[in-house]
Amino acid sequence: MAAPIPASEGLSRGSIRGYRSAVTNTHAAVSTEVDSDQEIIGRVIAGDRNAFGTLINRYSDPLYRHALGMTGSPDVAEDILQTSFIKAYHHLGEVRGRFDAWLFRIVANGCKDWLKNIRRTHLSYDEDDQPSNFNTPDEDLDRTELRQDLDEALAELAPSLREAFVMKHVEGRSYEEMADLLGTTVGALKMRVHRAREALQALLEEKYA
Repeated sequence: MAAPIPASEGLSRGSIRGYRSAVTNTHAAVSTEVDSDQEIIGRVIAGDRNAFGTLINRYSDPLYRHALGMTGSPDVAEDILQTSFIKAYHHLGEVRGRFDAWLFRIVANGCKDWLKNIRRTHLSYDEDDQPSNFNTPDEDLDRTELRQDLDEALAELAPSLREAFVMKHVEGRSYEEMADLLGTTVGALKMRVHRAREALQALLEEKYA
């Protein structure tokens, strides 16, 4: 098990992004090589706490995008990511196989737990954080309404279907990569994506009928 993260590091209290930036700046001068995840984990377990910042820097962006796609909230995505990295840090000694797949499952489970407990009517993207590519107020309004309708439809999906849909159509992952990360079969994931598409189509058709 890794040593506790000191309070001064701020991982348990501050933003993952801020922590990642600070650690990357200090750790980059120590090593310019691209070390494997297992090598970095070994250093962390041996007492080099700053080495964990390399893993944060390496995986936080794709994991954040996944959490955002699953929850629809930048703040919730940040919270899940922060909690997941803390959990990963304290259980590094339990990693077997690929670290990225192990870490992804921690984040994915955090997202699904949140979806099970939150009131789904509260799911929405933070429009203030989304750049607009439209030129008129009417077009912006249409875009906002469409996004809200899609959010509501996605929120009606079972977490496993939403997860598969987000990974395939939002993150653009291949079925093989999805199967590797989730520890399931390509066939099962194709079925989940198919069911998610059908459910979304039915919900949106009902909305616009």
